[in-house]
Amino acid sequence: MGVIRTSALALALSLAAGASAQAQCVAPKSISGWWNGNDGGKYVLRRIGDVVWWMGKSGDGGRTWTNVFRGVISGDTIDGEWTDLLSGVQENGNQGHGTLKLKIIGKIGVGVDGFERIGATGAGFGGSKWSRGCNDTG
Repeated sequence: MGVIRTSALALALSLAAGASAQAQCVAPKSISGWWNGNDGGKYVLRRIGDVVWWMGKSGDGGRTWTNVFRGVISGDTIDGEWTDLLSGVQENGNQGHGTLKLKIIGKIGVGVDGFERIGATGAGFGGSKWSRGCNDTG
């Protein structure tokens, strides 16, 4: 009887500790995938060698803005060019373009927590930080 009570108590304590513990986020190893911008946009990135491509859309499914970017990775930075795309809804909408220099937060292949804008030219680009949120599957 004592063993059963001790086991039940240990189980109850471990469940209580697990319920109160916060989940640890695992940073994804790849920069490819979906990213959330602090401008409310969703960005899908694809890395091919040292080249990064993205398509970004405003949080309303791209009705307000849609853009594309092509950059080259060098160390912990990405230098590239972006441009707004026009859609049927945006015929007279955003027509910005310019350059972006982004700093990778973390290390590709180990864990990428996000990236942030550290330089830019042109006008109309609103985002300055990107993250994926919590992904405990790595």
